[in-house]
This record gives sequence, C-alpha cells and structure tokens, in this order.
Amino acid sequence: MKKILLLLSSITMIFALEIPKNHLVDSNWLEKNQNEKNLVIIDTREKADYEKGHIKNAINFPKNEWNKGTTIEIPKLYNTPEQIEEIAKKAGISKDSIVVFYSAGKEDTDFENAATAMWSLWIYGFQNSVILDGGFEKWLSEKRVISKEVPNIKESDFEIEKFVNDVASLNDVVNAIYDENIQISDARVAKFFKGEDDRKDLLRHGHIPTAKLTPMIRYLKKENSYYTFVSQDETKTTLNNSGYGIELDKPLIVYCNTGQKAKGLWFIAKFMADMKDVKVYDGSMVEYSRTNFPIETSEEF
Repeated sequence: MKKILLLLSSITMIFALEIPKNHLVDSNWLEKNQNEKNLVIIDTREKADYEKGHIKNAINFPKNEWNKGTTIEIPKLYNTPEQIEEIAKKAGISKDSIVVFYSAGKEDTDFENAATAMWSLWIYGFQNSVILDGGFEKWLSEKRVISKEVPNIKESDFEIEKFVNDVASLNDVVNAIYDENIQISDARVAKFFKGEDDRKDLLRHGHIPTAKLTPMIRYLKKENSYYTFVSQDETKTTLNNSGYGIELDKPLIVYCNTGQKAKGLWFIAKFMADMKDVKVYDGSMVEYSRTNFPIETSEEF
C-alpha cells in the first residue's frame, strides 16, 4: 500500500513540478503544468458552479465534503481519517501527487474553501499541495481554457500514515489564555469580535480572552473581478500591526465561528507570513460559546 510521504523540504521537486515555499501558485504555473500526470486539481466550489464550467482536469469536492466530522453538539468539524482517505482515493491522489486547490475567487472570503481542503489533507500528513491565487474567477477572466467534462479518475490506494499537529483543542485554547507565549488570533470581522452579532449557533457572543482581531479578509485585494493575496511583506506587516498584533516568532492558535476562516488565516500565517507554529481551533466560537470559560466583548483590538 502506498503511504503518504511527509515532505520536509521548503521547495519540493516531484518530476518536473515545483512547489513554491509559500504553497501559492498563479494561473501561469497551473496552465503550464495542468496536464502533468502527477498533478491533481480540486475545485472546491459548489457542484452547480463546477458543472457550468471548470478548469480542465479538475475534480469537484465542495467545502462541505471537508467538514463531515462531528461531535454530539458541534457540527462541521474536520474529517475523520476514513473520510479523508475516501476523498483522496476518489480524487486519484497518491504519495507522488501535487494537489492544486482552487475556489471561486469572486469574494474576499471564498478562498477559505480551498484553504479548508488543503488543511484537511495537511493535518493527515499530505503536504504536496498548493492554492491557486485568484481562483476560478481569475482563470476565467484571463480567457484560459475551461471544460464541462468530468475527468475519468483512476482511484488510488491512498493511505494515511500520520497525524500532523496543526489542530488545537479546547484545552489548548484555555491554556493559551493564561500563557503569554502562546497567541490567539480571531479571523472574524469586528462585529463578531465585539459581540455585536446575532448568530443563532453562538450561545454567547464576543471573543476569546487575549485574542487579537486579525480578519482573514485583510490579506486579500481585489483586482478586476477577482481577489488575490497581498504580498508576503504586506502580509507580515499587517499581521504584526507594528508590534500590536501577532508576533511572528511565537506559536499561534487561530479561530473564527465554525473554523472555516480560521483555516484561511492558518494558510496566511503559516505560508504567507512564514510562521512556524500555527494551529486551528476547529471547534471555534460555536464550541467555545457552549462552555463556561470567559468571553470578552470589549472594543479594544
């Protein structure tokens, strides 16, 4: 049985393909390599959008396919090993594959779908993956080839070998509140941070104590009809906020409401800001609001 190979190098060469250190590729890179036999392209948009047209050779696994793990009360947690293996086999992913994830690219939030899919494989040891900057909308605006044909995928024998600890538990979060060396980051917008929202799935409103407000959307910019990432230098500057935000050399736990934007911010902090220790609190505020642990609603951020 083939095993998932954990790659440690900052730049990985697999045959003719190269993974950039920041795990972000542009449309030129994808167009050049899209017919490589080891490349797997995954479209994370909804099925109806995929059927209207997609990047050639792409297979569709929308965001909900990556959030099927559950507990008694908290839905949409990360997939079990069996669920990930099923997706990977259907997608034809092997240990030698490079996986390109793309989202719609139309909004400053939808890249979280590609990031969620990438994180879901990453935590189970598969790291040969990248995100397409600008998503499908950029690809379409550049008049590159699209297809309505569903590719014929040969099922792989993908097997998970290990679990990578990029996941934070509720206990980890509570410990971080009282540990000045571990940072907590809120990927939502200010109204949620300040407790001014009316989401029904949150039993209490506000933010986790000591958390810094670092909305995921700060790190994307609109170009024409699509959104792309800001530069790595700008990402680091914005995330650090002149020393009043996140310290780039300290461990970080990120959260949001349901874990989706947290996974987007995980990608930004880990790859665009080159932080070494970034974990996602997947239960996020939906879980935390159901506990008796403190919540703050101050406007200071």
